[in-house]
Amino acid sequence: MGDSFRFIHCSDLHLGCRFSGISDADEDLGRRLRESVFTALDNIVSFAKKEKVDFVIFSGDIFDSTNETPLTRSRFADAIASMKVPCYIIYGNHDTKRRWENSIPLPKNAFVFPEQITHMYFEKDGRRVTELIGMSFPSMKPNSNYVKSVKKESDLFAIGVFHCNVDGAKDDNYSPCKLSDMKDKDVNYWALGHIHKASILNRMPYVVYSGNTQGMDPKESGEKGAYLVTVNDGAVVDISPFKTSAIDWVDVNIDITGKTDFKTAIDELSKIKKNCIASITFSGRGPLDAILRTGGTESIKEMIENSIDCKISSVIVRTVPDIDLKTREEINDFTSAVISYGNRISGFGRKELIDMICSTTVSQSRKSMFESLSDDELKDIVDDAMYLIIEKMMGAEQ
Repeated sequence: MGDSFRFIHCSDLHLGCRFSGISDADEDLGRRLRESVFTALDNIVSFAKKEKVDFVIFSGDIFDSTNETPLTRSRFADAIASMKVPCYIIYGNHDTKRRWENSIPLPKNAFVFPEQITHMYFEKDGRRVTELIGMSFPSMKPNSNYVKSVKKESDLFAIGVFHCNVDGAKDDNYSPCKLSDMKDKDVNYWALGHIHKASILNRMPYVVYSGNTQGMDPKESGEKGAYLVTVNDGAVVDISPFKTSAIDWVDVNIDITGKTDFKTAIDELSKIKKNCIASITFSGRGPLDAILRTGGTESIKEMIENSIDCKISSVIVRTVPDIDLKTREEINDFTSAVISYGNRISGFGRKELIDMICSTTVSQSRKSMFESLSDDELKDIVDDAMYLIIEKMMGAEQ
């Protein structure tokens, strides 16, 4: 009979993240976000105590780049100490430089994997019940497949703790490895870090990214958290996510089709929970397109924030005017000429579009930014310009 135990798998806390761009634009929101990463750590501590877990695994990127300060180091050390259970830690690409490691040491219940594959053991009731195999990043951008070198030393339930990129899950070359490499090893659970989206890549054996504990930007929408893993008789019998994020980024789509009252359209936002940062996309066809295009997104953003208890990170307009463009194009006037010209430009190749967009001195200085856009995003610029001109002309005609 195997032993029973439970552990928390978390990663990518990014303690000390400064959220510089947001802080520059909104000092109060920046302050709240800087504190949110520590609140996520506090939530892990509270959950560990409540569930009385046997140990906790931190799979890298504890700190954010070079932002490990005495404060971030001491707050992490205090959190580890307060859990009073073994905490197994690896460092990833963001925390290879740790200036305060010696002057502010971690408590005795912290077990940090060195920069080569190492075996550690969790003991329960005086007996070894789990073998942990892992390593911290030896450099900021290691390109070796360390997983291939993993070998068990015992017949115990084994956990691999690595900060890595499985099958190119992210467009980088940080410790690349393959899922097949992990399946070939006699390891029962792979506790991975580096990818910020939580995902279970495989179940026999378990290959798991716990994701980051607090969303860092609008692209990391939804609740963030960690996993509670239950092992019984040598097998994983349950793996349950739990929330740690203090502030959630959310994506909201509002379809204006059939709506004539802007207040009715944004009433849908009342369902958004507090302590969220929302990215709002307006879509559909209708008369509200004119308000959205001519009112200015910053003004609309401010109006929405005054209506709901939620911060708005962006307002994206993907609506179309309340007219039949094909029929309107057949009328021989200036508006039809704009539609025809806009449709023709939309059919241009990528290089032609970029050259046309960057035809002024200001836009030419930002050419690299436009070159980074996808073909669809470039086409959206053309369509948005056409729709804006149409709405302004229709407004002038009324």
